[in-house]
Amino acid sequence: MKGLLRNNFFAVCANAKVFSIFMLSFGVFVVAVVSQSLLIGYVMIGMVGFSVNAAAVAKNEFASKWGKYKLILPVRRIEIVRSLFWNQIIWLVIGTFFAGMGVSLSWLLHGCPFDQAIDTLTMFALGISMSLFMGAVFFPMFYLLGEERSEVLLIISLLCAFCINFVIISIMNDLLEPGIIVVLAGNVIMIGGAIFMFALSYRLTVEIFKRKEY
Repeated sequence: MKGLLRNNFFAVCANAKVFSIFMLSFGVFVVAVVSQSLLIGYVMIGMVGFSVNAAAVAKNEFASKWGKYKLILPVRRIEIVRSLFWNQIIWLVIGTFFAGMGVSLSWLLHGCPFDQAIDTLTMFALGISMSLFMGAVFFPMFYLLGEERSEVLLIISLLCAFCINFVIISIMNDLLEPGIIVVLAGNVIMIGGAIFMFALSYRLTVEIFKRKEY
């Protein structure tokens, strides 16, 4: 398991290094100016972008034949899937770190960029839930429909993640009166729902992968 996780992590590193340079360059600009929209975009791009890079490692493995080679190694299929899901979480944490540094420096230089400080939590809750929902949709579809469709599956996964969050936020806004309690409840529902779906997706992906033949 540790070897699989290490392999997945380093497989992402090449793309992640390029993306990190972009995030650092973009971050300098975002911190230098006072723009709520730019800051929100920076957080979303960082958290979701690193997660997308992590999900893409599954496609790269099969393109290089390593994904099929792993099947003859002394590892179980459940461990292969588990390593992909843990890799997704690790890169989400890295994306959250980049986003947190950008927000913290902007706040330090210019003050809170939002009308209410709690809006910062909503921004991070949205980024975390988007990333987890995306992974939850992508991995089972990847093993079910095949690696040759991975690019379009990533796009579909991102759209599904956006739609799920949009529905949650819309329902909360329509049914409840605006306020701090509603905002906190919405954040909890987004993150809690994403974690639940991510865990459920792990079990589903394991079952699909166990039955898949190459």
